[in-house]
Amino acid sequence: MNMNGNKPTVTVGIPVYNGDNYLAETLDSVLTQTFQDFEIVIADNGSTDGTQKICQDYAAKDPRIHHHRSEVNLGVTRNFKRTVGFSSGKYFMFLAHDDKLAPTFLEACVAALDAHPDVVLCYPKAIEIDTQGNALYKKEQFLDADSPHPHKRFRQMIRMDHNCETLFGLTRADVLKKTCIHAPLPDGDRIMLAEISLYGKYYRVPDYLFLHREHPVRTLNVYPTRFDRLPLYLEPHQYGKLILPHFAEFFEYLRCIRNAPLSFAERLACYGEMLRWVKDNRRRLWGDLLYVSKRFVKRLLRMQPRPSEAH
Repeated sequence: MNMNGNKPTVTVGIPVYNGDNYLAETLDSVLTQTFQDFEIVIADNGSTDGTQKICQDYAAKDPRIHHHRSEVNLGVTRNFKRTVGFSSGKYFMFLAHDDKLAPTFLEACVAALDAHPDVVLCYPKAIEIDTQGNALYKKEQFLDADSPHPHKRFRQMIRMDHNCETLFGLTRADVLKKTCIHAPLPDGDRIMLAEISLYGKYYRVPDYLFLHREHPVRTLNVYPTRFDRLPLYLEPHQYGKLILPHFAEFFEYLRCIRNAPLSFAERLACYGEMLRWVKDNRRRLWGDLLYVSKRFVKRLLRMQPRPSEAH
């Protein structure tokens, strides 16, 4: 709820685990927005540092801030979904605990969504910042996902080598809740963005309003490969299983196509895009098979009796 006790226009959802290094700075960047009809939902994933105290202190000062803490770490995927589940805004955006918003971010994105009913996600240009918040360079990536044809938007989202920062754009909440929200995979955000594109257009605000922070303990720096990151995203039913992340991504895209409200021709065209995706990602798919083969061989070797144990 907003300050007037009504449902807010915007929910800013912050899923966080051990984020006391930058969380206060991130919250300040939201609280100083020129557009003030918002709520902040913080889903604390069992943090063991000072995150809980920061959340409690800020929530005590501003009734728009809602802190939901899990006593145990539920994994990245479930925590993202919790963040959306606690929201009540017409529009929703994810925000990482270490990134920041320029003061007019919400104002510009809300205006764009209000003005363009066929747009489902609005995002601005981005600036990379360092640990101290100093600008490093401007990022010019353009997704070209504004076609009236769903399969063309879908093509851009699954084939373009984008960095998924569009995840932190402003989305229509009713559309977001029709998607997987975040697939239980290292590139679950990429899958979610592709699924959203099947429901409507993307719109880029031509201003640099998103501040993305580069620092040594970012997830991508600590866990550089998909296989490194995989355990962070698994759901409980996946524990202990050998997961092929690129094959799993392929089947998630098929699910997106199957569930989206598409015409027969558009659905068929999207399946055609998946054939091209397989061709583009054949080396990564082979990499999955090689990885699983190595794991399987290691398991077999561990099962073999040692020479001293043989009779």
